[in-house]
Amino acid sequence: MLIRFACPKCGQHISATHSQIGIIAPCPNCSAGVIVPTISTLPPQAPALLVRFACSICGQHISATRAQIGVTAPCPNCNAAVIVPTTSTLPPPRPVPLPAPLQTKFQEKKRYETTVILIDDYAAEPAKTKKLEKWTDDFTDARNWLIRELGAFRGKQYFAGIFDHMQKRSVFREEKGRGSPVIRERDQGVGSRHNGD
Repeated sequence: MLIRFACPKCGQHISATHSQIGIIAPCPNCSAGVIVPTISTLPPQAPALLVRFACSICGQHISATRAQIGVTAPCPNCNAAVIVPTTSTLPPPRPVPLPAPLQTKFQEKKRYETTVILIDDYAAEPAKTKKLEKWTDDFTDARNWLIRELGAFRGKQYFAGIFDHMQKRSVFREEKGRGSPVIRERDQGVGSRHNGD
């Protein structure tokens, strides 16, 4: 039996197996992280209020209310005339299952997200921007990668930062640009490579 629940962000109905309880996975509709609950949070499926059938020409799945039984209308896909049958000829829709290949993506997320945005002010106008990112669980590795990237950069404008996803806060940020002051945060001993630029 499937566990049925809704995405808290977009309301998409999702189904999962009992072996997926507690897994964090992306919503198939909006990609927000959802946690599979231990029990279904959606009510059991009610009897079908709609008549579901397919267009005999193009196969398009169509739904109609019971009040529309016997009505002839154009298919929304091919415009062929379709008559709403007295009973559904298609099975009821199932909740969308969690995408299996992406379930481990959220579980394997690293702790530190290091971002460097380089603005090449030596390039022809407009200046070229390049964004580099690295994920790691080791703060020293994140810091050393950031220092290497900034050391290889020849321009004078950049933004660099390290975000700790466990503490949900920035642990290092440095920004430098034309006419703007250098902004530095050092919570974990990140040394700056610049001395009074």
